[in-house]
Formats: sequence, structure tokens, C-alpha cells
Amino acid sequence: MAAVENRGPQLLAVILTLLVFAFTATLLRCYVRIKLVKAFGLDDYLMVAALISFILFCAVAIMGIHYGTGRHYWDIEQQQDIQEALKYWYFCYIWYCVTMIASKISIGYFLLRITVERIHTWIISAVMLLTVVTGIVFFFVTMLQCAPISYFWNKNQHGSCINIDVIIAITYLYSAFSVVCDFTFALLPVVLIMQLQMNSRTKIALIPVMLMACIASAAVVVRFAYVKDFKNVDFLWATVDIAIWSTTEQGLAITAGSLATIRPLFRKIVSKLGWSTVESQMPPPGGVPNGSLGNNGETTGRSKKKFRGPFSLATFTRHEDEDDDEETRRLEHGQLRLGDSYPGNFQTTITTGGKSGWGPKKSKGGSESEEELRMEGSKVKSFLITEETV
Repeated sequence: MAAVENRGPQLLAVILTLLVFAFTATLLRCYVRIKLVKAFGLDDYLMVAALISFILFCAVAIMGIHYGTGRHYWDIEQQQDIQEALKYWYFCYIWYCVTMIASKISIGYFLLRITVERIHTWIISAVMLLTVVTGIVFFFVTMLQCAPISYFWNKNQHGSCINIDVIIAITYLYSAFSVVCDFTFALLPVVLIMQLQMNSRTKIALIPVMLMACIASAAVVVRFAYVKDFKNVDFLWATVDIAIWSTTEQGLAITAGSLATIRPLFRKIVSKLGWSTVESQMPPPGGVPNGSLGNNGETTGRSKKKFRGPFSLATFTRHEDEDDDEETRRLEHGQLRLGDSYPGNFQTTITTGGKSGWGPKKSKGGSESEEELRMEGSKVKSFLITEETV
């Protein structure tokens, strides 16, 4: 007896793999946003909603595999199993639409929070609107394609469905819009990353995330070749490729969208492992090079001499990882945007451990004090003090 052809296990492997990726990435995202950044926003709620919807998609898809998805009609012994498999396929339509709408809107809100260029804001907003409109249209067309709805999987009753060519045309149209939206969301961050004030290593580290987003976009392109299989009479066997690439699109969209937010976690891990880099900046006149401010106005590093310049501030050693984490936290809280500058009068408060010729503003106990430095027309990143800015 010839072996029964069954592509169900192939689809199951794809489902489980992408589900693990998406779940892990979203879990890490939630940890970063709740514990590290402490700013759980609308985009995070939407991505969690997308994950829940994707889990439901995977659940009904697995149930469909159990009843016959991936097998030929003639290899399924019970007619009832065919109906069950078709019913679960129908529910895959619904959860697919919900997952893609929620994940893309989440990514859009995330990008809106880090962009400052008006043209970029318009592009992102337009893509989000297009995503919602096309997603809702596709959702209702597929959900209401048969009357009654149950006629989709149970033909043993009076009912009718719209012509399958209409469904195919709608799917092509929706996929075309998805390609435009997906590649926009995948490639626009490259422009935004280039504007971020971060080192080259960090920018390079974000490339895999962008590539993953591009792969998710490419999944839609690959699916174009299989949309015609909706007309195949051997539906459960012929549409496996559509299911595989639809699962890939959802899983990678959630994964890439979540990984883009967990940079603070990588920074924390690198810092714990002692891989963070420390770069000393040039001191102000009279300062001690390669030192950082210690207790009681003393510097640490290669010299223990007190700084005797105009004020008791030695060189501020720039800890790249800590600065980037602070920048990320401000970015996530909406306190910092790309390209921020601070023209005119700018006031910054610096906490030091010694006395200053400028005079303390307010004693905080012990030898610690807060002092004010007013900068005229300066753009300040970190707390770097040079001859030009003082």
C-alpha cells in the first residue's frame, strides 16, 4: 500500500518554530518595557494583542492539521473530518487578519515615537491607515464570503458563496498593499537608525532585525505564487503553501517588531559581562586626563589630584553603554526625539561630590551638592564639558 501523502507535519513544524520565535521576542519586549524602561505603551499592548491572536491562529491551524489540512481529500476517511478541517481553515482567515493589523499598527506607533521628520510621520501614518483599511476589508470579505457562514465548510445545506475568483482578486489586492506597507516599515527604520546618536557597532547590531522584517515582507511576495490554489478542488492539500507563508509573515512580523525594542536588554547583558566600552573625553583646561569624578571632589583613574580649575569638575568619563541606555529610556518615555537640539538658554543640573566655585544650589546631605551650569546656545549630549561650552 502506497504511503499517504501528508504535508501537515511540514506545516506544523513551521507553526511551532514561528510561535516560539514570536512568543520569546514578545516576552523579552515586555520585560524590557516593564522592568528596564518602565514605559509600557500603546504599541506594546498592540503587540501583545497580536501575539495572542497569533497563538489563536496557530491553535486553529494545528486543529486543522489534526483533521486533514495537508492531506488529499481522498485520503481523509471521514467526511466530518473534512468539514472540521475546513472550519478551522476559516477561523485561520479571521485570526490572520487580526494579527497582521495589530502587529503593523504596533510597529507604526513605535516608529512614530522615534521620528521627527514631518515627511516620515506622514509616511508612517499613511501606511498605518492603509493597513487598517485593507485589513478590515479583507477581514469582512473573507468572513462573509458564504451565506450562511457555515456553508464554507458544510455544503450539506442550502447556501451560497461568492465566486472564488473574487476572493483570489481580493487576496492579490490585499497582498499588494501588504508588500508596500511591509517594505516601508522594514526599510524606513534604516533611515531612522542612521539619524540616531549611537555608535556604529550598535547600528550594525540592528541590521539583523531589519533583515528579519524584510524576510517577513518577502513572505507576502512568495505567497503571490500560491494564491491561485484557492481554486484547486483539492483545497486542503493545495493551500498548504499559502498557510506556510501566512504563518511566516505573522511570526516574523511579531518577532522583528519586538526585537527592535529590546536594545536596553542587550546593553544590560553586555554591561554585566564587562564588555562595555569606556572612552575618556578631553578635560577642560587644568583638568586631569583619563580621570572621572570621585567622592569629595577627587578624580579616579590615573591621577588622584584634585582639580583646581574654575570649578571642581574633573573630566567626565563617558560610559558609552550607560549613556545609550539613558538615551533609550528618554526615547521610550517620549522625552527625547531624534535630532533634538537645545538652542538658546539651556540649563542642566549636575550632581558632583565636591565644592564648586560656582556655589551649591541646594545641599542634599553629606558632601553631595547640586550645581547649575547655564549654557548659551549649546547642544548638549551627555555631560561633556569643554572650553567652548563653558
